This record gives sequence, structure tokens and C-alpha cells, in this order.
Amino acid sequence: MNFVRRFVFYGLLALIAIAPLPFGSNRPWAWSSLSLWVGILVLLDAVAAFADPVRGESRFMKRIAIPAVLFIPVVIWIVIQATPDILPAAAHPMWGEAAAQLGRDMAAYVSIDPELTRDALMVLLAYAGVFWLAARYGRDRGNAVTMFKFFVAVSIFYAIYGLIVFFGGWETILWYEKAAYKGNLTSTFINRNSYATYAAVGLIASVTMLASMLARDARSDADVREIIRRMAEGALAKAWLPMLGLMTNGTALMLTHSRAGFASGLIGIFAAVVGLLFSRTLPRKIAIWSIAGLVCLSVAGYGLSGDILEQRFDRTEADQVVRFAVYDRVVEAIRLAPITGYGYGTFEPGFHRFKQKSIGWATWDLAHNSYLDFGFGAGVIALLLCLIVFIVIGSKNVSGIVRRHRDQIYPITAFGVCLTVAAHSFWDFSVQIPAMGICFLFLLGLGWGQSYSSSEK
Repeated sequence: MNFVRRFVFYGLLALIAIAPLPFGSNRPWAWSSLSLWVGILVLLDAVAAFADPVRGESRFMKRIAIPAVLFIPVVIWIVIQATPDILPAAAHPMWGEAAAQLGRDMAAYVSIDPELTRDALMVLLAYAGVFWLAARYGRDRGNAVTMFKFFVAVSIFYAIYGLIVFFGGWETILWYEKAAYKGNLTSTFINRNSYATYAAVGLIASVTMLASMLARDARSDADVREIIRRMAEGALAKAWLPMLGLMTNGTALMLTHSRAGFASGLIGIFAAVVGLLFSRTLPRKIAIWSIAGLVCLSVAGYGLSGDILEQRFDRTEADQVVRFAVYDRVVEAIRLAPITGYGYGTFEPGFHRFKQKSIGWATWDLAHNSYLDFGFGAGVIALLLCLIVFIVIGSKNVSGIVRRHRDQIYPITAFGVCLTVAAHSFWDFSVQIPAMGICFLFLLGLGWGQSYSSSEK
């Protein structure tokens, strides 16, 4: 069974490497293949666990029971939404109206488009599967090191690709010409905001890895100047990977010209530095200097990012008028069906009837707010359950930062990434892009697996 476990482990790493490649996996064939691959890995891991249980299996199941118990009812409800005639009282009235118009009986669903709901559920289960596998295999310290370094390396690869395309002046994604976001770095993603979040996550991971590698030099009894000198020498000698990640992901993030991605990334990096301070990975003086450096780099980066980012900020007021008009209409729609929702993943067809002239008649396939989008599709109760799941996971990561005496970079990274994604989800939909959601749950699961002390393990 060790061979099977190794296959699952490297299969998970392969998934993380390939997911961003086909347009962030934001195509039906891409996310379907991704979901199938995750399902195969979870099935093989389950076979290995039953055939040859390893030490700590029962403890892992007990620890993950709370988020699992909270998440399972959400999945059950989404299945009910896409199942015909299972809950006639909650069925959407459009099915009855269609039956009356056609003069024949029709199956009634809670979802207005059950096919879209099943499709979205498939991706949601893939997210859960990645978290499950990352949490299980991330418990091992050796696996955790490999997983973390591999993700940083993958983020560097996509950042370098994006930088080459950007500075080369090629307005393409792979070999396809861009249909939108010309003049902005998007790497292999279609949307610049989604890639901005991905680059920010890579930047956070690079920062925490760099701090971990240089921690011994930082905890020296020498003065600050000598510590900085030793850290600089150490960075060149042994920390070239996170240094490269810092430069490439940071530059790529700026060149996306994404306002929300820029701000959300700063929130996550600041949280990571605070975590490094509380975990005593960095001494207080170095952490304070790091925060000051982040502020200076943010100002300098803003100045070097060109006029586009500034123009984007200048247009914020105009954008807010339309977006808040959309949010108002989505909230009104949720009030009409707060418990049942309109079907998970059905925002585009479901929102048509709630549009107004103030919004315009352009197609809104997503709400540009992941919380409202989820509440619109699955209902408020399902949304609250999912939020509680992430609160439980985030709380455990915070506990790992405080209680552990080594390897705190994993829960620190998970906490910073969680704040970045949570902040960006108020303004956009990056976590709904499969590649971004996969890497988010991968790091979150890794942080969960490493949030328990050695004595607990």
C-alpha cells in the first residue's frame, strides 16, 4: 500500500502543477478532468487506508469530524436541489409554470438548472477532496516540506511565464489571443483578478518560507545590522527559491493591475508577518522592520506599476455604482428564497429576472462576491455552514501558530492565504476559479495537517 500512497501523494502534486495551465481550469472539460482526477486520488487513498491503516488514522478522523459534519449537510442539500420531485414544497415555481404552459407533467426541482447545479457540486467536491488529501498527507513533516516547496516552485513557474508574455508584448494566453484584459498580466488565467489572487498566495508562501529558512540567523544575539547582513548572506546561499518567489510573484501581482488582488495580497502578507512575530519565528525587531519594509515596498510597487493601476483606482467610484447595484439585486433575490436558494451554481440564469436598467443588460455569470453568489445558489443556511467550516479551520491554524514550537510556517501561510481569499471574495470570484480554489484548499489542508503539535500526533 506504500506504492499506492506515493502515487496519491505525487498525483496530488501533479494536480497542483497542472490546474492553472488550461486557463485556470475555468473550462468545462478542464474542471471535469480535474474533478475526476481528485476523485480517483481520494478513492485510492481510501483503499490504502482500509487495507493498511497507518498510525494516527483514528485521530485524524476525530479531528476532521467537525468540519466534515458541517460540510456534509451542504452537499446533501445541493444534491436535493438537483434531484427531481424529491422536495415538491421547495421546488422552484418556474417548473410548475412550464408544465402549465406545455400542458404536460414535468419533473420539479429546487434548482432552476439542475445540470449547472450538478456541475458546480462536482467542483465543490473536488475542492473538499484536495483539502482532505492535503490534510492527510501534510501530517507527515517530510511530505509537508515537499508540498510547500513544490507549490512555491509552481507559483514561480506561472509568474515567470506571465512576466515573459507581458514584457514580450504578446497579448496571448498560451497560444490563444486574449479576448480581454490586454495590457495586464494574467499568466495562464483568463481573468487578471483571479491570477492576482494566485500570485498573492504564492507571494505569501514565499515570504513565510524565506522567514523560516533565515530564522536561525534572525534569532542571533547580534545587533540588527549584523542580523540583516547574515540574513542577506543566507538568502543568497540557501534561500534562493523563496527569494525568487518573492521577486517573481510580487512583480507579477503588481503587473496584473488588480485593485482587489493588490489590497487582498497586502492583507495576507501582513497577517503572515504578524504570525511570524507571534510564533517567534522572527524576533520582534525584525518583524517590525519587515512590516515597515512591506509598507515601503507597497508604495514603491504602486509607483512602479505604471499609470494603469492608478487609473483603475480612479475608476473605483464608477465601478462601485454598478457593483453595488448588482449586490442590492442579489440581496433582494436572496430575501425571496433565503432557505432554498435558486440552485447552487445557477447565478447566470437565475439573475436574469432580477436585473434593472441601472445594472445594464450585460451578462453577469457570477455575482463578483463569492458570499452572495453562494447564498443566491445554495441558500443562507448552506452559506452559514460553509463559513463556519472555514472559521473552524482558520481557528485551528491560529491555534497551531500559538501552540506549536516548530514548523509554524504552514499554519501561518494557511492563515494569511485564508485572509487574502476571504477579503478578495467580497469583491470578486477568484475562489470560484477551479485552479485558484484548488491551490487555496491545498495550502489550507497543509496548514491544518501541521497545526497539531508532535505530542498530539
